[in-house]
Amino acid sequence: MKKRNNFLLVLLIIPTLILAQQRTDFSGLKFCIDPGHGGHNPANDRHVVPDPGINFWESESNFQKALLLDTLLKQKNAWVILTRYTNDYPDDSQEPSLSARAAIANANNVHFFHSIHSNATGGTNTGTNYTLLLFRGYDNQPVFPDAKTMSSYISPQIKNHLRTSTSYVRGDWSFYPDWGTAGLGVLRPLQMPGQLSEGSFHDYFPETRRLMNQSYRKMEAFAIMKAFMQFYNVVPDTFGIIAGIQTDADSLKPKNGTIVKLLPENRVYTGDYYNNGFYMFDFVPPTPHTVKFETPNYVFDSSTVNVNPNGLHFVDKSLIINIPPVVTATQPVNNDTAFRVTNYIGIRFSRAMDTSSVRLAFSITPSINGSFTWLSGGSLLFFFPSQPLNYDTWYTLKIDSTAKSTGGITIDGNGDGIPGDPFILRFKTQSQPTSVKDQLVYPEKFELYQNYPNPFNPETIIQFDLPESEFVVLKVFDTYGKEVKTLINENLGAGRYSIKFDASNLASGIYFYKIFTSKFSKVNKMILMK
Repeated sequence: MKKRNNFLLVLLIIPTLILAQQRTDFSGLKFCIDPGHGGHNPANDRHVVPDPGINFWESESNFQKALLLDTLLKQKNAWVILTRYTNDYPDDSQEPSLSARAAIANANNVHFFHSIHSNATGGTNTGTNYTLLLFRGYDNQPVFPDAKTMSSYISPQIKNHLRTSTSYVRGDWSFYPDWGTAGLGVLRPLQMPGQLSEGSFHDYFPETRRLMNQSYRKMEAFAIMKAFMQFYNVVPDTFGIIAGIQTDADSLKPKNGTIVKLLPENRVYTGDYYNNGFYMFDFVPPTPHTVKFETPNYVFDSSTVNVNPNGLHFVDKSLIINIPPVVTATQPVNNDTAFRVTNYIGIRFSRAMDTSSVRLAFSITPSINGSFTWLSGGSLLFFFPSQPLNYDTWYTLKIDSTAKSTGGITIDGNGDGIPGDPFILRFKTQSQPTSVKDQLVYPEKFELYQNYPNPFNPETIIQFDLPESEFVVLKVFDTYGKEVKTLINENLGAGRYSIKFDASNLASGIYFYKIFTSKFSKVNKMILMK
C-alpha cells in the first residue's frame, strides 16, 4: 500500500516537472484558437463606424488576430487548429455555434483553448479601454486552475502590448452572476483549460481605428503567444519589438500615410489611412537601432532605441509639418476703406499657432488696446478693441516673423512659401459721420448675429447688438429644447457684445442659441462638429 501511494505521488509530480522544465519551443503541444463571432452578421457580430467610410467588424478583427497567432505558434512548432478558417458565410447557419467551437477543441484533444474577442461598452465610449480575461468558474474557484493561471499571464501581456488602461482576470460565474454557473457558452463544454480574451474596447474610436491596422492586431497575437511561452516555460525570444503612434503636432491627431524607417536594416513601414498613426517593427535584433520618421511634408526626425532581448519598445512621435503657417483670411480684408469703427478684427491661420508667440508679434499702428480670443484650436484669432477705432484712419496690423505654429515653424507672412517674414494688413476705417444719427457708435437696433465659425469645434463666437441698456439673457438649447448653457444673465449697457461659447463637454449635433430682453428675442441655429 505504501509503495502504491509513492507511485501515485510520482505520477502527480511528473506533469509539474515537465511543465517546469524549460522548453525551446511548443513541440508536442496542441492549441485551439477561436476567432470570436463571424460572418459580418449584425445579429451576432459587432459593427462600428469610427469615421465615414471606415467599417470595423469585430469578427474580421478577431479572425485576423487568430491567423496571425496561428502563424506565430506554428513558427515555434505548435500544433494549431482554428475554429473557423473564413469570415464569409453565404448562410449564417454555416457559422460555427459556440458549442461547435468547443467541440473542435475536445475532438482534437488540445492542451489549451483560447477565444479571441474585443469588448464594448454598449453606449457612447469616450475613454474606456481595458483588457479583460475570463475563465470558467468563480474568481477564486476556477473549474480549470490552469485556465486562471494562463489568463493571469495573457491579461497583462495584452495590456502591455496594446497599452490599454489596465487589465483584469475574472471567473465568468463571478463576472456574470445573473447567469449562475452557466457561464460563457464557448467555455462551458470544454474538457480542457480555456479562456476568453477581450483585448481592448472596439467602440472607443481611437482604439477602433488602431484595430483596423494589421500590425496592431499582430501586437495582440504576440501578447498571447508570449503568455503561452510563459506558461509552458519556453525560452524567451531574443528579438524585440519597436512600435508607436505618430501624431500631427498642430492638430494632435494621428497621422495617415506615414513613412518610418528602421536602421541599420533599412526596413520601411508605410502607415495606413485608418486615422490611427500606428507603426510597428517586429523581430528586431537586440542591438542599438535608429528609428527615422520621414513622412513627406513633415520635418524628418529620428530616435535611437537600444533594443533589449524580448524587449517591447514604444517610440511615439509628434510630427512637425515643414510647411510654414500662413494667414488664409482676415476681417477686414487688406486695403478695406470702410471698416466699421465698432467692429472686431479676425485672422484665420492655415493651422494651429503658438498663441503666446503671436501675441508678442502682434501690433497695430496707430496703437490701440484690446483683448485676444482664440478659437478653432488656435487657428482663428479675434482681436476686440477696448474702444472704437478712429474714423477715417488708416491702420496697419502687423504679425512679426517671430510668430510660429504650435510645431515651431515661423510664419510665412507674404505667402511665398518661405518662412520668416511678417504678415501685414492695412485697412481704413469708415468716414467721419455727417449727421448726429451717424455719429452714434452704439448699434441702432437689437440684433443677434450668426455665430462664427459655424460649424465649429469646440468654440465659437456669438455676437449681438444692444441699442440701449437692457437685462439680457443668452442661453443655448439642444434639439429637444433642453437648456445646456446660460451664457449671459445680467444687465448690459448699449453696445456690441461678442461672447465665446465653449462646447467641449457637449456631443456633436445641432444646437440653438436664444437672446431674451424686455423688447427683443431671437433664436439662431449652430452646428457642433467634433
